[in-house]
Amino acid sequence: MEVESKYWSPGNAAVVAALNKLGAKKISELAMEDLYFAHPSRDFGKTDEAIRLRRAEGSAELTYKGPRLKAGGTKAREEISVRIDDALSAQRILERLGFKEAYTVSKKRASYQLDKLRVEVDAIDGLGEFVELEVLTESVERAASLVETARGTLGLTELEPKTYLELLIEKKGK
Repeated sequence: MEVESKYWSPGNAAVVAALNKLGAKKISELAMEDLYFAHPSRDFGKTDEAIRLRRAEGSAELTYKGPRLKAGGTKAREEISVRIDDALSAQRILERLGFKEAYTVSKKRASYQLDKLRVEVDAIDGLGEFVELEVLTESVERAASLVETARGTLGLTELEPKTYLELLIEKKGK
């Protein structure tokens, strides 16, 4: 189970400086493109699910995201991912099965590890800067406590419960 909270960033440079001061280990920094697909017979907007094909600098990953479960200010959901060598072939398979490419989210992401917490420092095209705090766990309550402690330490105050996809869809509708 992935437990995650997303916040509007008070400034990614300030967050990175705080992470460095705390001794966080930088894991990666790269550009990503997330393609979201519409199911041929189910409305993922109503079921709160998603199929995502992520492409990032020569690698790719296909992910199913299950419905969100609320855990205080955090959200948890089942995620099943598989790394793939050929993103274009995976996209073609999905399309042959009736899935249609619906939305694209483009971002630059710097990933850090701070103890059991993964911190994603994101710049999302068309939206702005965000910070995601993530823990993979069996105990949602324990993970929520860890996320809350890190949130305070990093100065994250503006919780954003919506996904990047939901924010982009909302922005396009205005």
